[in-house]
Amino acid sequence: MPAFDESAHMRECLDALLVQRERIHEIIVVDNNSTDDTATIVAEYARRFPKVVLLRESERGVVHARNTGFDHACGSVIGRIDADTRVQAGWVDSVLDFFDRRLDYVAVTGPIYLYDSPWARPYRAFVDRSVRNRPSEQWVSAASGNNFAIRRSAWEAVRGRTSLRTDLHEDIDLSLCLNKLGLRIAQIEPMRVEVSGRRLLTPPLEYRHYVQSSYRTWAHHGLASGWLRRLLISDLVLHTVHWPLTRILSSCESRILPVSHSGASTTSDLSEIRDESYAAAARRR
Repeated sequence: MPAFDESAHMRECLDALLVQRERIHEIIVVDNNSTDDTATIVAEYARRFPKVVLLRESERGVVHARNTGFDHACGSVIGRIDADTRVQAGWVDSVLDFFDRRLDYVAVTGPIYLYDSPWARPYRAFVDRSVRNRPSEQWVSAASGNNFAIRRSAWEAVRGRTSLRTDLHEDIDLSLCLNKLGLRIAQIEPMRVEVSGRRLLTPPLEYRHYVQSSYRTWAHHGLASGWLRRLLISDLVLHTVHWPLTRILSSCESRILPVSHSGASTTSDLSEIRDESYAAAARRR
């Protein structure tokens, strides 16, 4: 679990994991230069629960904190969540059961819901409907780092291929590195988590950098396309439209982006983000 200034969410995240601790070998939290009480909270839990381990990674960036945690983990299966993730009942069992049964997959993810968001209920209904309309186990090309597990052998196979760039989405980059080696990722219905809705509070101009990083990551692997560009622009337009109301209705606080947008080393960004569709949506804020 990479963590930077996560004192508001850390206790709930650890509590949800510890409910299932009998099948968890260790819970590794990697503090990535937090300026709040994150490390203090984790250290307190570590004193009470020996399975909780606090590591520190001084190099700023989710990818560096992830690598430190993955490299330190000693189990044959490595789970990966964010500090605002709350795993649901049966999460650990679903992961271990899947890997025991399906030797043809090396990584797995599952449905993601929201909490502390005014859109949590309709979003849950949308996710539940999507889950009902697809197989309970299916292949996916990429998985989100807030609900992810990987075989240690697969991590070791791609460790040297993953990028250290902090302007990319490290979870997408890892997924695409697995794909290039023919290693498959599954999505399974029982592997459910809830995450904070704070990303929906990101101001649209800042959220644009988040979307650009998505495009930049696929472009880094030579997989960017016009279809992806249109999809990401649609995502930004939708975010821009609902952001004013979300800001009024939300009880949580906004969150800095988990990716850097300064000094990006590629020109394959989402330059089309300035098109008329975005400009029109921005004027309606």
